Order: sequence, then C-alpha cells, then structure tokens
Amino acid sequence: MLGLGMIIAADEGTLGGSALASWTPVTSLIVAYLVAVVALFAHGTSGNGDWNPLGALQRIGRGLTRLTGIPGWAAIAIGQSLFSLLLAGVGFYSDVQWHIALGRDEELFTAPHTAILLGLIGILSSSVFGIIVATLDGWERGWKVLGLTVPWSMVPLGALGIGAVSGFPMDEVWHAAYGVDVTMWSPTHMLMILGASFTGLAAWLVMADTAVKPSDNGWARFLHGLAAWLTLQGLVASQGEFSFGVPQFAQVFQPMLISMAAALGFVAIRLVLGPGRALLLGAIFFVTQFAQVGGDGPVETRHGATFLLSALVVEVAARGLGTRHRGRFAIVSGIGVATFGLVGEWLWNSDTLTAGAPQAWSSSLLAPAVITSLIAGIGCALLGTGFARAFRFAEPGREIGRVGLAIAALLAVGPVLAFLPRQTGDVTATITLERVSSDEFPEAGAIVTVELTPADAADDAHWFQATSWQGGGLVLADMVEQSPGVWVADAPIPVEGLWKSLVRLHRNGNELMAAPVWFPDDPFIDEPEIPAIDRTIAMGSESQYLLRETEEGNGWLSPVVHGYLALTVLGWFVAFAVGVRRIGGESALVDDPAPPGRTPQPV
Repeated sequence: MLGLGMIIAADEGTLGGSALASWTPVTSLIVAYLVAVVALFAHGTSGNGDWNPLGALQRIGRGLTRLTGIPGWAAIAIGQSLFSLLLAGVGFYSDVQWHIALGRDEELFTAPHTAILLGLIGILSSSVFGIIVATLDGWERGWKVLGLTVPWSMVPLGALGIGAVSGFPMDEVWHAAYGVDVTMWSPTHMLMILGASFTGLAAWLVMADTAVKPSDNGWARFLHGLAAWLTLQGLVASQGEFSFGVPQFAQVFQPMLISMAAALGFVAIRLVLGPGRALLLGAIFFVTQFAQVGGDGPVETRHGATFLLSALVVEVAARGLGTRHRGRFAIVSGIGVATFGLVGEWLWNSDTLTAGAPQAWSSSLLAPAVITSLIAGIGCALLGTGFARAFRFAEPGREIGRVGLAIAALLAVGPVLAFLPRQTGDVTATITLERVSSDEFPEAGAIVTVELTPADAADDAHWFQATSWQGGGLVLADMVEQSPGVWVADAPIPVEGLWKSLVRLHRNGNELMAAPVWFPDDPFIDEPEIPAIDRTIAMGSESQYLLRETEEGNGWLSPVVHGYLALTVLGWFVAFAVGVRRIGGESALVDDPAPPGRTPQPV
C-alpha cells in the first residue's frame, strides 16, 4: 500500500507527506484506551452520582486504587498522562518520518497530527482529571483554589499540558505566516515536543506527591520504574532530527543533549530508587535502542543514546562517594557522564563498533562535545538532585540550596543557547555529476563529485554528505576525499522526480552550509526547477534548500513566538520548582501509612 500510494502521488506531481500514514496505530490505541476505561469503571466501587461524568471519573479512580493501591486521583493522572504521551509519541515519530520522506502535508488532520493533538490534550486533561478526583476524594494536600484541591504535582503537569496544547494552533499561525518548515526545532514545534518530553518527569512527581514508595507493592514499583524510564525517553525526544538523519542544527547538540539527559535522569533515579536501579534502567534502555533501529516507516531511525556507561558511572559514583553529600555526588556524576559515559555514546555513534549512524561522530566533534557536555552535564546532574528532593523516602542527604540550583539551571541552558545560531562559511563548490544505473535508481541516479575552494574547506568537518529527501525516502551518501579538495560521494543519489538533492557541509562548531544538486519545480510555492547539471556555486545557508517552502513572513511574529517559547519553558521550570519544594516539604510530615485519599473506598 505504501508503494502504491507513493506511485499514485508521484503521478499527480505531489507527495502528501504524512497524509499517507496509517490510521491503524491511532485507532488501535484509542480502542485499547476505551476498553481500559470501561474495565476500570466496572472495577470501581459504586457511589452517589456514578452516572454523571464526575461520578464516573471518581469511580474509575476507585477502580485504579483497588488495582494499584495508589490514590485514585494520582493513578488517573499518571495513567492518562503516560497513555497520552504514548499516543503523541506514536504520532510524532510517524509525522517526522513522513515529512522527511514525502514533504509537506496537504491537510491538517492527518493520522499523525491527530495523534499528536489528542495526546497533548490528553496530557492537559490528566491534570484536570487529577484535580477533579482529588477534590471529590477529599485529598488534603495541595493548593486550595475556587473550591478545588490542586495537588502540587498537578501544577507542573498542567503547565506542560497548557504549553504543549498551545503549540498546535500557534503552529498553524506560524505556517500561515512563514510557510511550511520541515524541521523539528521551530519554536511552535518545540512547544509541543518539550511539553511532551517532560511529561514522564511530571508523572514521576505525581508518585512523590502520593508518598507511595517503590517498596509498597508491585504496582508502585512498576510505576516508579516506568515513569523513570519515560523520563529518559522524553529527555532525548528533542534529538529526533539526529535520529532520522536530517539534523538542521549543530552536531554538538547530540552528545550534549545525551549527556544532559543521562546526568539528570540517572542521578535522580539513583537517589529515588536506590542501588542498582540506574544500572538496570540503563541496561533496559540500551536493549530497547537496538530494538528501535530501523522501523516500519519510510525512513530508518537510529537513536543516538545508549546510556549504558553513563548509568554505570552514576552507580559507581554513588557506591564510591555515597549520596549524602548531594553536590559532590552530582558533580562527580556529571563529570563521569560527560567523559566515560560519552565514550559509550562515541562507540555507538562513530561507527567504531557499530555501523549505520546517519552522521557519524568524527574527531573534530570531540573537543566541543566534551566541553559542552561537562558544563551542561554537571548542571543537569545538580538539577537531578533537586528533583529527587520531592521523594522524602529517598536516602537523606545534604541538599543543594536555591542559589545552587539556579546556577545549575544556567549551566544547563548556557551551552544550548551558545550553539543555536548557525553560520555559513566562505566556500565555493564545483559540482560534477556522473550518471549511473543502480538497482535503487535505475534511471535517475548520479555519483556526485565536489571540488571545494579553498581546498581544505572540508578538512576536519563534522559531516560532508550528499543528501536526498522527500522523494519517497531518505538517501545519505558520505563524501570521501580523493585528492586535496576533491570529494566523491560513496553512493549514488537520485537526481530526478520529486527528490530534493543537495550536498551539505558542517564544520567549525556551528557552520552549516549547502549547495543544490537537483530540485524539482514546485508551483505550489512558485519555486523553479534547479536542474541536475554540473555547476560552480557558492555554498549558502542550508535553510534556503532544506526549508525551501519558508517565506519571509511578518517581522514581528517570530520574536513574539520565540519569546513565548522562552517564557513557557521558564514557567515550566518554576512550576516544577514549586511542585518539588511543596511536595518535599509536606511529604516530610507524612508518616501515616494511609494518608487521606490514599486508602481505597470501602467495597
């Protein structure tokens, strides 16, 4: 069906992006969700008002309490948020694949877009449902407002949901003003991606709010572990463009973001879940990465993080130094993750032990990767200790103060902001095409030869590749130097049809530039054909080729949307800080094994 759909679309002169993606995963997940809701309603105890929406919601909460031993409001919030995260994730990864393979959408509510929107609304609704049930059940700890009880963990969960949902309509406004930008890292996309990315962390905070320990029962142990694992998954979700092979920002972001996720995630896991759990979850993550290589979509995926050595480093630091001095433990863990931990990621991504990294890490990346990973990794490790403060059953220790955590946040954010600007170098490319026949491209393939001026322009480059996309898949060919300044692609690339083909050079930290090889005419955006001929051309900004559909747009809208993103992320940080502080402070007073709202209703 996929091949037939692409042939039909090609005959019509367009490929419909994710409009060709299947609805089956979305409908299957929704059906499973509805079945679970009905089963939980039947399992819940009866009471007054069960047949109105609020009473039905409360009854589902009772069903979850009977099943898990966790307060109904918390179980609903966790279950709803994690299911919604799964639904949004399925839509997100499908959407990215189809945009890379087939270009822009011809309609808004495609299957992936629908899954993303429903998932983001589900994340927001999880906090709403949690607040309603907590109020009905008489939960006592939290913010009292307008007759409602808002448990402290619902503050960051609700903030994430509001920010993420707001990204969907803003994305339409953004596209209307600036055209279609086939990139993950636009400000409106990042609202949605980051809102979902931190949902696992927020769900884990809900467990802290209940004062339920992993040792209480099997369900508690499972949910703590699941939330911790999804925290790791969420923290690397923003690296999707690297996973799919079409990154449009500096490559240093990949090792830096991996180190940040490992430092925050594993430090928190070790402090909250105790000895051996960080290593266990790291091993599980490592195994699942192999399972996720490839995929059923039109573009192969290959995640960059393995986390195995990072988990081992954190465990060794905890056993060797102890965890009572939080600052020392965090700093040593952050350094270990950014050095020894990074060795494991290097072996995975540099084709040293394994093959298939879309843009293999090279020696030119080493210095910026280590420096940024050290700074941001230490900052995130310190933030991990701050998050763990909410779990008062964790081993006590000397905590880091507010000023220290604020400095940690600056350490985490600083390297990210430093490499966001992209530059273009002064490089001229003389491109020569040699038509070849291959099984993959029997009539439309070519070997690309590029002579660069100056001749050393690609020496020590992070990557130098010929790339073809949006013609039904993704083709990457590494450029190999044959003589000084003369580079030849190691495989043919398509140069006809709907494919868009170019050569890409990334060097010097944040210089990303490109030159066109072949682009079809695109009447929809009034862009002419760029023929597949020999040419000499100055390499320019990648955006003019990778984001060919973008327009100048309104000068005022971009800074407003970027400012909104920055304020939203700051709001999320504050919401987490408030939630962690209040939960940690109030949970310290909870020694009763059955605090209000935790005991199941009589059956």
